[in-house]
Amino acid sequence: MTIPRIFMYGAGNVGSSCAAVLECRHMGRITLYDIIDDVAIGQAMDINQTAPFWDSDSKVVGTNSIEDMKQADVVVVTAGAPRKEGMSREDLLKSNLSVIHEIGEAVDKYCPKAFVLVVSNPVDVLTWYLKDTWPDMNVVGLGCCLDSMRFRYFLAESLRVSVHATDGMVIGTHNDDMVPLIKHASAGGLPAIKQMDADTAAKIIRRTKEGGTAIVKRLKTRSGFFAAGTATAQVVEAVIRNKQGLFPVSVTTRGEYGYKGICMSLPAVIGERGVQRIVDIDLDKEERGFLDICATKMQETIDKIKKR
Repeated sequence: MTIPRIFMYGAGNVGSSCAAVLECRHMGRITLYDIIDDVAIGQAMDINQTAPFWDSDSKVVGTNSIEDMKQADVVVVTAGAPRKEGMSREDLLKSNLSVIHEIGEAVDKYCPKAFVLVVSNPVDVLTWYLKDTWPDMNVVGLGCCLDSMRFRYFLAESLRVSVHATDGMVIGTHNDDMVPLIKHASAGGLPAIKQMDADTAAKIIRRTKEGGTAIVKRLKTRSGFFAAGTATAQVVEAVIRNKQGLFPVSVTTRGEYGYKGICMSLPAVIGERGVQRIVDIDLDKEERGFLDICATKMQETIDKIKKR
């Protein structure tokens, strides 16, 4: 049996958290990479020492050699500048575009057939850039997976039910324009919208959109990472284990929902080798209007990049 090879590009908080979750989930051989000497090695040592608790024989290997990316099955990109208080995800674009280009070159050189999952922000734009620059690359972005996790948590908290009872999804773009699909959410298999009043629904939507910003406001110099690392690991596991999970990942559109050539978070079935298909959700006029806003702004950002 072939052991999956997962390469984590970036040993910061999100990358290391994701590697830790993958290790405890017995996900195979995980290589944690960082350009800073010994950082990835030290993080890997710390993660591996939790293995007896998880009863896991998976191992994380730390490295600062990019050549260790060779023949990776999955590449997870978490490298780049973090968001700080007062910054939007778009503020990160200029610095992180150069980083993502270097990563694209490395993937193209060492493991061109790998499934690539972009986590770095602004995730939708960076995912589009990789696919536009290397059209044959099998790449998606984490998109609104983290937002959907937060959405479900806020649903459970507001309705006072277990998180296991909730289901819900956020689509659009991973920024303030995201679209929490409150009318499609459920709790205990029943429509969540019928179990709350309008004020509660509005509060859940607002908390979901402001979830990341609220954390950055308190942490000051960095953003949250536990939930992001966990959401990332969930998508990787769906690929490695061919779970056919449904996730709102960032994909380059080819006519889905009427959009072409832009990158947005849309519901996709994820299994072996990545996206199996895009799922069409019956959106009402209001939801479609919000999604159109995401598409319009994404196109404007792409046009600006192309003019540079």
